Amino acid sequence: MTPDCRNDCREPLLFPKRPNNRPGLPRIDYRIGTYSDFREAILRNLNKDPVLFPWTHRRPDDPGIALLEGASILGDILTFYQELYANEAYVRTAQWRESIADLVRLLGYHLSPGLGGKATFTIEVKGDKPVIIPKGFPIKAQVEGLEQQAEFEIIKEFTAVPALSKFYLYRPFYYPDITTGTTKFSIETSVLSKAGVKLNKKDRLMLVVSPMNPQTARQTVVVGDIQERFERTEITVEGGWQGGLVGDEITAYKLGSSFRYFGYNAPLTVTVVQNGVAIQNNVSFSAQVGGLRLHAKAGVYNPLPNLTSFPMDSEVKEISAGSTILISLQLSADPSGTGPTYFFEREITNVTSASVTRGALTGGTTVVELNNEIVLTPLTPSFLYTDIRTVEFHEVVGEKFTLKATRTPIVPADGSSLYYYGDSDSYQKLDGRSIQFVQNEQTEQVLVNIKSASVSLDNQVTLRPLTLNPHLQLSTAEDFPLSDPRVTVYGNLGVATQGKTEKEAVLGNGDSRQPFQTFKLLKLPLTYLNSAGETPPEVPELQVYVSDRLWKRVSSFFDRKPKEEIYIVREDAHGNSWVQFGDGNTGMRLPSGINNVKAVYRTGTGAYGALKEETTVQAGDKLNRLDKIQLPGVVSGGSRPETGDNAREAAPGKVQSLGRLVSLRDFESETLAISGVSKVSAAWQLVDNIPTVVLTVLMETGRDKEKDEVERIVNNYNTCRGPQRFPVKVDHGKLHYVYVDVVFGLHPAFREELVKKAIKEALGVNGEEDTSIDNPKGLFGIRQRRFGQNEYATRIVGTVQNVEGVVWAKVIVFGSLGEVEDPSELDLPSESKQFNPVVSCDNLHVLSLYTGHLQLSVAAVKSMKEC
Repeated sequence: MTPDCRNDCREPLLFPKRPNNRPGLPRIDYRIGTYSDFREAILRNLNKDPVLFPWTHRRPDDPGIALLEGASILGDILTFYQELYANEAYVRTAQWRESIADLVRLLGYHLSPGLGGKATFTIEVKGDKPVIIPKGFPIKAQVEGLEQQAEFEIIKEFTAVPALSKFYLYRPFYYPDITTGTTKFSIETSVLSKAGVKLNKKDRLMLVVSPMNPQTARQTVVVGDIQERFERTEITVEGGWQGGLVGDEITAYKLGSSFRYFGYNAPLTVTVVQNGVAIQNNVSFSAQVGGLRLHAKAGVYNPLPNLTSFPMDSEVKEISAGSTILISLQLSADPSGTGPTYFFEREITNVTSASVTRGALTGGTTVVELNNEIVLTPLTPSFLYTDIRTVEFHEVVGEKFTLKATRTPIVPADGSSLYYYGDSDSYQKLDGRSIQFVQNEQTEQVLVNIKSASVSLDNQVTLRPLTLNPHLQLSTAEDFPLSDPRVTVYGNLGVATQGKTEKEAVLGNGDSRQPFQTFKLLKLPLTYLNSAGETPPEVPELQVYVSDRLWKRVSSFFDRKPKEEIYIVREDAHGNSWVQFGDGNTGMRLPSGINNVKAVYRTGTGAYGALKEETTVQAGDKLNRLDKIQLPGVVSGGSRPETGDNAREAAPGKVQSLGRLVSLRDFESETLAISGVSKVSAAWQLVDNIPTVVLTVLMETGRDKEKDEVERIVNNYNTCRGPQRFPVKVDHGKLHYVYVDVVFGLHPAFREELVKKAIKEALGVNGEEDTSIDNPKGLFGIRQRRFGQNEYATRIVGTVQNVEGVVWAKVIVFGSLGEVEDPSELDLPSESKQFNPVVSCDNLHVLSLYTGHLQLSVAAVKSMKEC
C-alpha cells in the first residue's frame, strides 16, 4: 500500500520505465518495459476509454485482445534490441567482438590479429651427400591447438647433412692409468687391424710394460671378452693385470704357440761305456747364448750355426722367417749356475730342421736363428749362459700393439662439453650449428662449436669434443653415457613459420582518380608474425605489387609524404583483410591500370601446441633423398585474434598513454595489446641490485619462447617510445590450479544440469569452452583475478549461493594442486582431501579452477512446513 493507493486500490503502473543506471554497472538498463508491462499498460488505457470501458473480455480468443497482445510482443522485441544495441554502443558493456572492435577503432586502437605459429622441425635425409632444403619448403602437421592441419614453410635455406640427421652425444672422458686390478683395455680398431691381429675369446696376450727392458714387468693373460665401442676395441682379460702401476699405456703381443728349448726334459744322467765299463754321467743343461763360443758341451747338437740359433723342443711347421718371437730365460755368468729371469723380443731370420741330442734324448727339431744374441747391455757382458730348462719361446701373431685403459666418464666443470662420434667432415659442419636434444618429450636447443685441433685430415671416425652454448638446462652429464645413450640429438633443424603461400592474386585495377582505394584479400586468415622492431608488432606476410613494383607496408598514413609508395593493412571484425592505399596527400594514389594491383601473401594462424598423437609430419613437396620430418618439440607463438574482453581492458590504457611509456600502467597496456598476452602486471623490483620494471605476463599459449618474444618487443618499445633509463624484464606468469568440492541445495523448480552449468559460469571454470561455458569474469576467470591474489572458501560459497536455483551451499573441500601445462594431467589427491579456508599463490601465479577439479554435489531440499 502506498500513500496514493490505500486499502484495495491497484498500484499505479510505472510505464514507461525511466532508465536509472548508477556508475560502474556491467550492463545498461535501457528497456522501458517488457511484454507484461506493455500488455498491462494497454489494458489499463483500454479501461480508461469511456467508449471501450464496457469491453471486459480479456482473453486472446477475442481478435481485439489478440491484436493488443501482438502489439505487446512487438514492443517487447523492440525494447529488447534497444537495450542490446544500447549496451553494444559502449566499450564497457559491449559483448560482441565486432562492436568492441568498431568502438576502439574510433580511438585508434586496432584489435590484434591472430598470429601464425613457429616451429623447429628435424629433417632426416638419406645417402652420403648433403641435401639443400630450400626457403619456403612446405611442411604439414596436425597440432593440438588447431582443428585443421597446419601448413608451415621453412624461413631460411639450409643444408641437411645425412650424418647429422639423428645422432647421439657422449659425456667427457679420460683414460685412467693401468694398475693392479685393471681388467679392461682398449685400442683403436684400425690400429689393431693394421697390426694384423684379430682377437677372439680365449686368445692369449703377453702384456709387457717396456719391451726394450729385459727385466720389465710382464704377464700372460687370457682374453675373456671383446667389444667394439666407437672407434676402439675394448678387451676384457681374465684375472686382470697384477704388475702394479704402469701408466697410461702398455705393450701387448698376441701369442700363438709356445715352445721350450730342446732337451729341457732330458734325463738328468746318461749311460756311457768308458774302457768297457758302463758309467753314469750327469747331463749338462747349460747353454751359451752370447759372447765367443769357447767349447761345446758333450751330447749337444754341434755345431750350432751360431749363438743366435736355438733348437725348439719339437718340429714346428707353421713358424717362418720374419716372425717375431718372445724369449723368457734365466741368465748367469757361471755355465753351471742360475740367475734372474729376463725377457727378450727377437725376430726370426732363418728356420732349419735338424736332429739334436741332449743326453739320452735324441730327436728331430726346428732350429730358429734370431736377429740378435740373447745378451744384456754392454754394461753386463758376463751374463752369457742360461739353463735351457728355464727357456720359453712364444710365437707372436701379427705385430705388437699398444693398449690403454678403457674410457672412463667424468663430469665437466661447467656442463658445456660433450663429445660427437663421427668423421672429420661432419664434425666441421657442426661448427656454429643449432642442435636439438630430445628426451622423454622434453626438448632443448643449443648452439655448438668445435675445436679446430680435433679436425683431422684423414677424416677418421672418432670421438671429438663439442662446446655447447648455452649449457644444457634439462639434461645432465649422466644423461649422456658412453653406452646406451638416452638423449637423441638432431642436427638438421628447419625453422618454419605457419602460413601457406597462396598463388599471386590480382586485387584489382588502380584508379588515380580515387583516394584511399581499398581491396579485400580473397583468402583468409592472413598470416601475421611478431616483429620486435615494428609498432604494432604484428606484421602481415604480404607483399603488394603495383605495376610490378613492390610497395611498402606502413602502420599508418599519418605524417606520410604524398609521393610515398605505401599501403596499410587492416582487419575487419569478421577477420577479413583489407589493403588500403593513400589519397595523394598522405601516401601516393594508385596509378591507373588494368589488373595492375597484385598481392602475394600467406594464410593460416593460430597453431600452437604439440603434434597430435598418432599423426606424423608430412612434406608438402617432393625433395630428393628426404627420409623423415619430425616435430619433437611444440609449435609456439600461434594465437587467436584478440578477444573483445582483452581489447576492452587494453584499449583505454593504450589510448591514454598517447603512444608513450611513462607509468607502469602504460607498460601494462602496451604489453596487454600484444597478441597472445592474456594478463600482465608491472612492478618495480631489484634485479641484480638494479631497479628494473618487471612485467609478469600470462600468455594464452604460455611457453618460454613466447615470453622471450614479448620481452624483445617490450624492450624495443622502451627504446623507441619509453624513457630507456632502466631495464625491462618479463617473467613468465602461470596458472596455479585448485580443487573444490561443493555441496548445494537445489530448488525443486529448477533443472539440475542448468543450475550446475550456471554455477560453473559463476565460478569461471576453464576447460569447458566446447560446451559454451567460458566466463572470464567468473570468480576464477582470468579477467577477475590478479597475480598473487588469494581465494577464500567463503567467497566460493557466496558465489554459488547467488546462482538462481541454489537454496544453500557449502564448500566441503578446497585445496591447491599446483602448476602444470595441461591441467587434465593433474590427479586429485588420492588421500582424504583437506579443507583450507584460504588458498594462496605467489606473485608469478594466478589461481585457476579446471572443470575436472570441481565436484558439484546436489542435496535434496526438504520442506520445513509440517503440513
